[in-house]
Amino acid sequence: MGLLQRFKNFVYQLMVRYQVILYLIPVLQLFTKHFADTKKRANHRITDRSGKSLRACKFNGKLFPAFGLERLRTIPNISIRRDDVMLCGYPKTGSHWVHEILHMLVNGKSELSKHGKGLGGMIDVMPDIIIDSLSSPRVLNSHFVYEDLPKGVREHRTKIVLTVRNPKDTVVSFYNHVRNLEEFYTYTGEFKDYFELWIEGNVDYGSYFDFYLSWDELLKNQERHPVLLVKYEDIKAQPMENIKRIAQFLEVDVTDKFVAEIVEKTSFDSMKSKRAKATAAKLFRKGKVGDWRNWLSEEQSEAVDKEWRTKMFGCTLYQPHYE
Repeated sequence: MGLLQRFKNFVYQLMVRYQVILYLIPVLQLFTKHFADTKKRANHRITDRSGKSLRACKFNGKLFPAFGLERLRTIPNISIRRDDVMLCGYPKTGSHWVHEILHMLVNGKSELSKHGKGLGGMIDVMPDIIIDSLSSPRVLNSHFVYEDLPKGVREHRTKIVLTVRNPKDTVVSFYNHVRNLEEFYTYTGEFKDYFELWIEGNVDYGSYFDFYLSWDELLKNQERHPVLLVKYEDIKAQPMENIKRIAQFLEVDVTDKFVAEIVEKTSFDSMKSKRAKATAAKLFRKGKVGDWRNWLSEEQSEAVDKEWRTKMFGCTLYQPHYE
């Protein structure tokens, strides 16, 4: 190793140890608009049947948001600590919500995280220096399938919490996510056209159905890796019971009082209010179960049901619950 490289490593370790980059986050957020410009980081465009397109990255035959090939190539080598918790799930299945629950459980405080799940551990996009600067215990999060997660996750058998939500509400939320982040995606298409892309799996992170199929065998074999499936609809219906279930999986002792505080602090209104001035505010829409009825036509609804029957036959991890 050359002298220059050793000096670079020394500076990097110094910045990580003293969390220098975390103190600079308020300044860096002033340049959010600049970072949202994905023109240089995208290497692919997904085009709907009306000719409207969105920017993306195509890497190893898979579609991802336009985070840049350089970042995607480094994911396998991210440094994982033994006390990390990994949050996974297809986009728009409750990851922001569950991230805050996990943050409170592992830290023993009913306080929302300072920066949310993005700057707070989103490995898909955040540079290593931010991830490495986070204090332990960390709640890292990703929308990657198990095989594409950092090698250290498998080596340490890092506990994984996997979120899932019914596919009809998921596609509605995903569409609104893409439209609300127009500076990032540059997509101006209508729902009917985006739906066709989504049902075909021609969106960032690919097919919802393929994503969960890839986790099914792992969930059936807990000896291979500890994974807890957390259902969006279940937490909505019974938050106390499900937070206790997560705590048990994480081997965290909790009281009813503490869990009740978590329920209150992680309510949709509380979180949306907390993030009102942040970029993440655009990611909080309604947080409801059943909004798909205001969006999907009968034909689209049946298309989702058909895809489930066809692709998810024999899948035991989850059966959609619709209101």
